[in-house]
Amino acid sequence: MEINQVTVPSFTAEITIGLNKGYSNDAWTLNDLKHKLVRAQQKLRDTERILLSVKLTLCDIVFLGQDEPSVTLSFINYPKFQIEHQLLKKGVLFIAEQLMKELNQNRIVIVFKDQTVMLEASHDIDNNIQLGL
Repeated sequence: MEINQVTVPSFTAEITIGLNKGYSNDAWTLNDLKHKLVRAQQKLRDTERILLSVKLTLCDIVFLGQDEPSVTLSFINYPKFQIEHQLLKKGVLFIAEQLMKELNQNRIVIVFKDQTVMLEASHDIDNNIQLGL
């Protein structure tokens, strides 16, 4: 068996998104998130012709009283469907915006290798966060 090697310029991005609906204790399930993610991927494919594979990792967001079940979405420049970096960024931002709306999130942060972007619907913060300012 012959094994081919494909190398592309590296690209990484991560979105961490809380699973709580708004600032309530009612949470989306992982299956809810996956369903909404697939719809966002299909919309991205159909409108922008961008294909993005996503790795999901369960985690928690913990900050001064906030302890929210969350998921980190990781993106790479997958060699089988390689894309120019600006289109990858556009696609990741598209997915973030779609999930932000679909999952009723107020704020999402996207970490790219060269910059961090925060999307925010309002200046509200979780009432559980104790800033002490």
